[in-house]
Amino acid sequence: MLKAFFGRLADAVMQAAPIGSLLGLILFYLFVLAAELLRFELSVTVLLCVLVALHIAAMALMTLLRLAAGFHRYDMDIVGRNFVGISKKCRIFSHALELHFNRRINASLDEFRLLGSEYESRLTDSEKALVSFYTGRCYDQLRYYPNALMCYERAAEQGFDNSILPFLRARCTGANGDTEEAIGLYNKVLSDEKSPFRNLVYNDIGRMFLDRNEPSEALGWYSKAIANRHSVAEAYGGAAIAQVMLGDITEGERLFREALLNHIKDPKGFTDYYRRILDSVVHEKETEKRLQKLGDTK
Repeated sequence: MLKAFFGRLADAVMQAAPIGSLLGLILFYLFVLAAELLRFELSVTVLLCVLVALHIAAMALMTLLRLAAGFHRYDMDIVGRNFVGISKKCRIFSHALELHFNRRINASLDEFRLLGSEYESRLTDSEKALVSFYTGRCYDQLRYYPNALMCYERAAEQGFDNSILPFLRARCTGANGDTEEAIGLYNKVLSDEKSPFRNLVYNDIGRMFLDRNEPSEALGWYSKAIANRHSVAEAYGGAAIAQVMLGDITEGERLFREALLNHIKDPKGFTDYYRRILDSVVHEKETEKRLQKLGDTK
């Protein structure tokens, strides 16, 4: 426990150092100004001692405030004041969260599941909801969508209240093949004007239909995203894929260039995926032509 405490203390000091140092310097300048106005004669030794004392006091104050407020390196807006402390459950949660954000998803899942089973009686209601949510995130990223959806629904029942949850539930529902239910959930996200995920909905639905090999339906949703300027680079990219799958290679190439011009995320990965789809469609068309020629010669 002492090791964990001093680890958190050191982290708090590092977090507090910039503003603590600045505050100490400001207080020193105010002290010097006050001394000049009051015509106090101060030696260099006294000034140095005051500077050091104010710096230490400001650093201590900011460190205490940082510790009192509690903090996590990741997802502060989601985690909030939960799992703050040096207890074993807090250490496990912090480590699990760190593993999660370092892409060690299986290891992270094991620790979140450990919290949810062996430490359940020691968790507050909001902590239980967080554990369910992050367990779901792990399953989601591992593509175990039924398990993820079950955890997300449990988190909602336990009181997890963050705008990311309806969006993730919709996404997992679509990945499970329940398109109509997923669209209903996505529409709820769209109806929430405060949700920061509204501009991702049309593209998500488009991708859902692409995954179901329904490019015509996907194209309609990507077109809505483009018309509404929702994540437009990704919308152009999805529309390009859909057009190529529909056989319109010329339009697909135009949209492909638009996606790159609008700085689509992971341009290399997108280009590789687009070229694979394009090569597959071209190969399929050439095969159809050869088969048709063979049929005509008979």
